Amino acid sequence: MEKVALILLSTLILSGCSSYGMQGNPAAVQAGAAIGGVLGAIVGDRAGGYNASQFGALAGTVAGAAVGNAVTTPRQDDGAEEEYDNYAPAYSGLHVTNLRFIDENRNHTIDAEEDSKLVFDVVNDGDTPAYNVTPIIEEVTGMKHILISPAQQIAYMPVGNAIRYTATIRGGRRLKTGEAVFRVYTTESNGAMSRTHEFSLPTQKRKK
Repeated sequence: MEKVALILLSTLILSGCSSYGMQGNPAAVQAGAAIGGVLGAIVGDRAGGYNASQFGALAGTVAGAAVGNAVTTPRQDDGAEEEYDNYAPAYSGLHVTNLRFIDENRNHTIDAEEDSKLVFDVVNDGDTPAYNVTPIIEEVTGMKHILISPAQQIAYMPVGNAIRYTATIRGGRRLKTGEAVFRVYTTESNGAMSRTHEFSLPTQKRKK
């Protein structure tokens, strides 16, 4: 029985300590030891008299100290979160230029039930060809009832190449008066993206 007790005691000691010993807050370790000792003595006394009480107190003290140490030991920072926070997208050699908005009635406003066009140039100023280039046009404020034509992918753009891209923007029947903000950029098959361009346009609800 004593051998079993010694094995259990050794297990408690090893599980409560790191390779560098007790690393937690000293006050918390001491408090855990005191509480564990009292509880261990009570349990040991009920289980088998004075000797069991003494051993229970010792085992409880060690276990309590181990718990206090585990709770208050600082966690090691492996740097993974910092690396994620510092993540930045890879920018390509492409850029968007010469943006022009052309609407049917030429009032430079997105009107309800009106089709308009957004025209811009995509230029490869990088030092490598670009593959599967996708021009992206987003309305970033959440303005409803603005329809943007699906993106048309450009399979290949050699160095120095420039392509004029045209997208259709339509104001829906239930479009409200306000302001829409658009973001324009391109992506490539390797995950690289161009710098973004943002611009705003007024919107006008349907006239009765």
